[in-house]
Formats: sequence, C-alpha cells, structure tokens
Amino acid sequence: MGKGLDARFSPIEERILDMIALEASNKEIALTLNYSQRNIEYHISKMMKRHNVQTRVGLVVKAYSFKLKEDSRRKVM
Repeated sequence: MGKGLDARFSPIEERILDMIALEASNKEIALTLNYSQRNIEYHISKMMKRHNVQTRVGLVVKAYSFKLKEDSRRKVM
C-alpha cells in the first residue's frame, strides 16, 4: 500500500491493510505490530464501516482502488 492514500487511511490502518493483503490473521497482525488482537479487530471494523465494505478482501480492494486513482492523478500533474 505504502504512503498517502489520500488521507483515507491512517498510517496504522495502512500497515494493517498491507498485512491483510498478505493474508495475515488478526492475531498475526497484532503480534507483528505490537497491538492487542482486540485493537486490530477494532481498526478493521472501523475501516470497514467507514468505507462501506463487508469483508477484509473488500477493504483491501477499496484501498488499492484509492491508490490507483491517486497514482493516476500524479501522472497527469
């Protein structure tokens, strides 16, 4: 995912999304980022509600679509 998803995701959310894209479980994400599993679940739930998606896969797809739009805007400039 990387930096700057047009302020749609915080830095921690971007890190979580990167790990979801790598098929990491909530427990694996929590251990890697040194957060509680409940905290990771909260972040994922919050992102899913905010972006109106029903699944983790939908969330990653939405994030990548934002990134693609951002990248295409940069090329025009």
